[in-house]
Amino acid sequence: MLSPPHKYILFYFLFSLIVKTTPFKIRSFDNKGCEIVHYPPEILAPIPHLKECLSTINGLAVYPGDPDYYDNIKVFNCRNSYFPIVIIYVTKISDIQRSIHCANTLNITVVPRSGGHSFEEYGIGGKNGVMVIDVKEFNQITINVETNTAIIGPGNRLGTIYHELYQAGFLIPAGLFPQVGIGGHATGGGYGAVTRKYGMSCDNIIGIEMVTANGTFISPINSTHHSDLFFVLRGAGNAGYGIVTSLTFRIHPIPPIVTSIRISYTSEQIELGFLTFIQTFKNLNENLTPFITLSPNTLLFIATYLGPEEEARSAVKELIELSNPAYVKFEEMSWWSSVILFPYVPRQNSKSKSYIIPKQGLSLEGFRVLLNFISDIECNFSAIFDVCVGGVLNKISVNSSAFIHRDFFAIMQLGWKWSNNSKKTQAKCLEKQLRFSQEFQAKYTTYFSYQNYIDRDLDDWGTRYYGHHLPRLVETKKKYDPNNLFNWAQSIPTKLP
Repeated sequence: MLSPPHKYILFYFLFSLIVKTTPFKIRSFDNKGCEIVHYPPEILAPIPHLKECLSTINGLAVYPGDPDYYDNIKVFNCRNSYFPIVIIYVTKISDIQRSIHCANTLNITVVPRSGGHSFEEYGIGGKNGVMVIDVKEFNQITINVETNTAIIGPGNRLGTIYHELYQAGFLIPAGLFPQVGIGGHATGGGYGAVTRKYGMSCDNIIGIEMVTANGTFISPINSTHHSDLFFVLRGAGNAGYGIVTSLTFRIHPIPPIVTSIRISYTSEQIELGFLTFIQTFKNLNENLTPFITLSPNTLLFIATYLGPEEEARSAVKELIELSNPAYVKFEEMSWWSSVILFPYVPRQNSKSKSYIIPKQGLSLEGFRVLLNFISDIECNFSAIFDVCVGGVLNKISVNSSAFIHRDFFAIMQLGWKWSNNSKKTQAKCLEKQLRFSQEFQAKYTTYFSYQNYIDRDLDDWGTRYYGHHLPRLVETKKKYDPNNLFNWAQSIPTKLP
């Protein structure tokens, strides 16, 4: 038998062998909780002649090995890491055309990037080895106050757009968070604080310019010129048809005053608050577009009413009287002040599922099932309802564009985010979310989901996102991108599955 000192010597000897022979991976994270992952060199072997081919472009091209490569592949959702072969910051149409020529010549997949806010990291390809064409330098904003229109470059962020339009006395319907890029957001739908009044972002697009897969610059794209593209780019325009270079929007005058509304319910009141809203939503004024957030202990009703406090109080009077919420706040302010209530959202690890809730709302049974699920403390799930029922969105024909989601109650997003969790915990929670989502959608919601809350794990995604328009989208894809140059996991294919 070994004496104690010899036991320790043997232990350290064996431990040193394990360290030398076991591929330990030390996980490191940035200050946002995003894991820092370095690409294996063999994944991104340089493509011969790529740099030479791109040498004539005016914009910046960033390659693996460049000092700022990692800074240029940071996107909003850092759940997965992907490594492009090059990121090109194009500054003019000819840059895009040259980049596309090189991609076609060297057989490289191309993905466009506007703001990098894709839930599935499609802004960097959703896979390794792609060419990213980043349009952030296409950031023009030209406002015509006589025609109530604005030409907006796809590289603009929502916060910048809102500020420029506000200075001129206008707004567009779009999302809440200032760092989102308008290019992918508007062409895929675009829900926001005035959707019930003015529709989705895509409903307000009246003109588009784009470079196609063969390098052709097409302008104008509208209801009378290239109407096939005009149809698909409003609702599926972020799904692989080309590089959009400008969007012309119908813009709307800002009201003199708006009113911020916050209504919250405690854990004991959650069910009453939600069911009361379901009972009273049919009487909602179009000047109100509510968001409802549900967590295990709180139900929160958030809205910006397009008008003074007196009208806002009248709009939700029945809801408040019947549900007796724990907290109610009305605050008059300017439109711009209401915009900046919603802050910059930092990078995060997250996963979301989406559902289109039928126009009658979620049933009591469905709500209880949902509430029970999000009470899972380990995974910290939450739900958001983007309420649309009764507004302009639902009065627009389902056949007017590729955006099929009309005549429904709300878009519901079921999500969770995490920081520095163990891989085992992440896998467990992702599996719980997937299993619940499939059962919940089958029993309590419609068949459909919202394409801007993109979900790589969604089955039959083409139909769930685009419905009966999918064959038409495929035909248009085949016409303008027959070789599938713009290609990622959920881009429109060139043939039906």
